[in-house]
Amino acid sequence: MISLNHVYRSAALLLVLAGVACAPPPDLSSDEAAQLAQVVNAAMQSPLEQAPDDMGTPNAAAALPMNEAGQPVVARVNAIEILQADLDRALERYTTQLAPGITADAQRLSALNALIDQVLINEAAVAQNVQVTDEEVQTELDANMQIAGSPEAWNQWLEQNLYTADEFRQTLHDTLVTTRMRDLVTQDLSSAVPHVHARHILVATELQANEVIARLNSGEDFGALAAAYSTDVTTREQGGDLGWFAQGELLEPYLSDIAFSLEQGQVAGPIATSLGYHVVQTIERADQVVPEEKRPLVAQGQFELWLSGLRSAASIEVY
Repeated sequence: MISLNHVYRSAALLLVLAGVACAPPPDLSSDEAAQLAQVVNAAMQSPLEQAPDDMGTPNAAAALPMNEAGQPVVARVNAIEILQADLDRALERYTTQLAPGITADAQRLSALNALIDQVLINEAAVAQNVQVTDEEVQTELDANMQIAGSPEAWNQWLEQNLYTADEFRQTLHDTLVTTRMRDLVTQDLSSAVPHVHARHILVATELQANEVIARLNSGEDFGALAAAYSTDVTTREQGGDLGWFAQGELLEPYLSDIAFSLEQGQVAGPIATSLGYHVVQTIERADQVVPEEKRPLVAQGQFELWLSGLRSAASIEVY
């Protein structure tokens, strides 16, 4: 299962992290580039994937507000300003990092989301007393310069990737802060964490989902209905079984939230996601250790959930 929202938001974070590598992004085949462009552009089109109401809707025709220094402001995050100049610089880099075919609106939203997320991460780091020293940033900078091979090659890399020396130093600082906050948020994955075992039926329309629910209420078997009607080809032959998963593990985070909110045996739906309409049932619950091979995925999912919580609690104005 693929969530456009998950892919889209993760792409914004990963592009920030990609700035610390002294190498170009991997080449994509034409099919892969087209698929990535389709995913990101679709995130702009789907009403399920729009920014929360409190973020506002950017209006290109409206004049941007000015701060006290006379600089145009594109967003305020808990009263912290994001300047048009900062967004313009981020967009310049995004055009070299994103696959061809991604629309200008999608690029702008992705870049702006990344800047908003970084403000929230940095604020959370201050609240948690998570610090990155100038010496630590310099160590990372020296390592990158060593990879480049010479001061001339390093300066050429900065120019090619549209960084000034100060901008790249700030990117290194933000990346280290983000990494430490991610590790702090996901540090409990080495011990047993709550899991649920759930199954679902995915259909194309809300009407179909309601018909499935009516048949379940009449006593029909969940697994048989999943095998007959679910459009999720990866689970329908197993009666819609999603297996055991931790919070943040599913690539449809909203579906995961619903599964964790249900009592054992309870059914919920219709649940709208970018894939269609789901009917989900939680089968059982238990605390389990996350397998080693799943920890990176679960950690990313939990970090995304944590960041989503920061967004929900924040005052965010987009102009």
